[in-house]
Amino acid sequence: MNSEAQSLKQQILSLSKKYYDLARPDVRRTGYIPVSGKVLGSQELSNMMEASLDMWLTGGRFNEKFERAFADFLGLKHAFTTTSGSSANLLAVSALTSYRLGERRLQKGDEVIT
Repeated sequence: MNSEAQSLKQQILSLSKKYYDLARPDVRRTGYIPVSGKVLGSQELSNMMEASLDMWLTGGRFNEKFERAFADFLGLKHAFTTTSGSSANLLAVSALTSYRLGERRLQKGDEVIT
């Protein structure tokens, strides 16, 4: 990336932080639970803006960094994200039908509550 593009990117990121501070004061306070369950602050907005400017609208370096940190946190070799909760549910149910689980795998007629 050339220096002019890098400078412009930094200006956009700086302006997005100013925008957040003016338009959405940080709601990370005791007792506040957003309706959607999301708690996004100025740093998350900045990360979203940077990923978008880099044309990484899915996956990318922020996701890879999260997957590595999450795997480390859980003490696992790998951790992978999905694109949605629905995709995560499909993967979970699919994994639970694996023959590697033997008698513990989901069987026809089993009930799964998510």
